[in-house]
Amino acid sequence: MRTAHVRCGDDIRETLGPAGFRGDFVPFTDPVCQGPVPRTADPAEFDAVRADWLARAYDLDVAHVRERLSRERAALDTLDAYDRVLLWFEHDWFDQAILIRLLALLAHRPALHERLRLLSIDAFDGEDPFIGFGQLAAPQLATLAGRERPVSPDQFAAAERAWAALSAPDPVALAGIRGDALPFLPRAVRRHLAELPWTTDGLSLSERLCLRAVSGGPLPFPAVFQAHQEGDPLPYLGDVMLLPVLRRLHDAERPALALRDGGYQLTAYGQRILHGDATWQTFPRWAGGVLLPGWRWDPDMARPVPS
Repeated sequence: MRTAHVRCGDDIRETLGPAGFRGDFVPFTDPVCQGPVPRTADPAEFDAVRADWLARAYDLDVAHVRERLSRERAALDTLDAYDRVLLWFEHDWFDQAILIRLLALLAHRPALHERLRLLSIDAFDGEDPFIGFGQLAAPQLATLAGRERPVSPDQFAAAERAWAALSAPDPVALAGIRGDALPFLPRAVRRHLAELPWTTDGLSLSERLCLRAVSGGPLPFPAVFQAHQEGDPLPYLGDVMLLPVLRRLHDAERPALALRDGGYQLTAYGQRILHGDATWQTFPRWAGGVLLPGWRWDPDMARPVPS
């Protein structure tokens, strides 16, 4: 059968063949786990908003980003030419956010539904912690053959609800997402909601992990990223994806981090925040469809609350 492998990145592109998986590789990579998710049915408007944010967040050329987003979305139109479409998405928020967008887009193409298969796992024997498919060697990846399952009508419906909730201007519906059809989604969503400013100190979870990483003294970026990964209960940010978080902390009018001689270190304000003597002042930013700081995360009640 002619097969397409749809993946939210290039991490398994070169491993699929040696692992025995034949077919074409179709990347779909817009990291909708970060930045604004506009509530629009116009693909061009969606791509424009996303491209503008991605270009600013990662210092990229906006025209090139928009072209890539348009190209990847157009590639979905070619899936009708395949006998089988295998979706590779694991349990973290990066993957789950892209998965619900993909399924929401494909939900309205019923002729394709019977060809879709989902391969989604949250653990792999011998890999602890299991971060994702990209850490598996070809012999390990080969053992996953046959574990894919058809995408069910309930999964399409759950993805559409979750995507609508992610793009909503408040996070209430998203916080109520259940995992009957997509079992890894609720935990991934909770990790996303932990990126709201917390009621305790105004920091998101990622911001707090970065400040804690350098609490013992200055650290270069690779060490900060490693400490962030080790402290994150459900890691989903790649190294480059952590840079906008750090930029918020050291480019603010009143920074919590200083960047000197290639290393990050706490400012006096950052030290006060970590010690509970100050609150981080969040400047406007987007988390899905929510404009912050309009909402916060209450860790005691484990739910979002209005500011």
